[in-house]
Amino acid sequence: MPHSHRVLAALLLMAAFTALAAPARATLLADSTVADAWRLENGLEVRTRNIPGAKGVSVTLAFRAGSGYEPAGQEGLSEFLAELEFMGAAGDVPERTRAEMASLRPLGWESRPGTRLVRFTEIASVAQLPGVLQQFAARVAGVTLTDAALKQALAQVRRDAGARLFGDPGDVLYWRASALARGLSDEQIVRHAGMPGLSRLTPQEVGARLRTWYQPGNASLALVGDLSSLDMHALVGALFGKLPGDTALPDTVEVRFHSNKRTVSWKGLSAPVGVVVTSGPALTDSLHAPFFVGMLVTGAGVNTSWGKPAPPLAARFQYSLLDEPELVRFYPPVRADAIDPDLLAGALYEQLQVVGGQMVTAPILSHMRMSVRWLLGAELPREVLRQFRAEPGAMGTLSSGMATRALWMGDAFWKGYLGHLDALSLGHSFFYDRLAEAKNQTLLLLTPAP
Repeated sequence: MPHSHRVLAALLLMAAFTALAAPARATLLADSTVADAWRLENGLEVRTRNIPGAKGVSVTLAFRAGSGYEPAGQEGLSEFLAELEFMGAAGDVPERTRAEMASLRPLGWESRPGTRLVRFTEIASVAQLPGVLQQFAARVAGVTLTDAALKQALAQVRRDAGARLFGDPGDVLYWRASALARGLSDEQIVRHAGMPGLSRLTPQEVGARLRTWYQPGNASLALVGDLSSLDMHALVGALFGKLPGDTALPDTVEVRFHSNKRTVSWKGLSAPVGVVVTSGPALTDSLHAPFFVGMLVTGAGVNTSWGKPAPPLAARFQYSLLDEPELVRFYPPVRADAIDPDLLAGALYEQLQVVGGQMVTAPILSHMRMSVRWLLGAELPREVLRQFRAEPGAMGTLSSGMATRALWMGDAFWKGYLGHLDALSLGHSFFYDRLAEAKNQTLLLLTPAP
């Protein structure tokens, strides 16, 4: 038996055995799932949610390594390091490609660089779990860096950035508008796609940055699934406990909104498409929780009124609390002869008047609130539990959220946020004047190229 297989077998046997005598540390929730949280001596934050009957386990490892930590002149560094960390070889763990991931992790996987965090998620069977965790730990211990590995990773992230910023119009609206809302100029957007500042990096320089960003003291690990047969304290401790930790990067990344507008001629379009990006209150503002629920109601309203969009659009409304709590995106219908991005703002204003005039009863608001509480650590609704037990891939949303909350703002903050959500008293249209103000909007209109 290969050495790595013997190690995994020993870890699995140890975890199963120690589960018999493990002291009670976890909290039984009203949905019959069990939540646990602890911190290793090296600083790694660990969160688990035991869901009996689930057919798989979702593992998310998150780091404070987002684009908000990039030095000036090194645009794209966060994505570049994430590609190396998630796909690179480490010890006896081989490198892998996106094409291979479908067979390696058929239940699902994701590498998700963001502004604040980078999150890696892999979903596996319980039998595969020790192996998945060992590979994560091996990569945290140090990926193999060569000139060829750096060249390959840089080529991949450049292709990814080019596709987002210059490819499918639906993706372009999402990513370009976000960049404009953050104050990037057109020249800076082009520079980000090319990432010229990364070409001169050496393996030694990349290794030093990886050791600073991708280390246990700057990370959180979340596991969701049927963990009943394992002692996760023992298993996680055996694999991650001896890895050296260092000081965490500060949790200080802020997104500053800049009002902006653009009309861009785009090849391949048969009709104009556009997006309105609006800003809400800061996440730390006690009004953000009612803003969150209000946007859920608003999203349902515009989806009904505007109807299903035609390609290249995939949605009329997009908003993610745990990715970009500051920004909300609306994709209104656009006239065939539209060339002025202000028409997008007008369409949104008219629709907000329609949705704002609709009766939203207390039971509807309560239902909206209950449908998202689980994202913040509360009990899982029955329909979500059923989905998790039938579709293991769906659990990635929960493990990703748990890892995010542990590392960004922390458990105490999100407990307070949940309290603000439960104390909701504002109507859904309370923030509509803010959404309609030009200073809080970025407009991007794509028109067919001649």
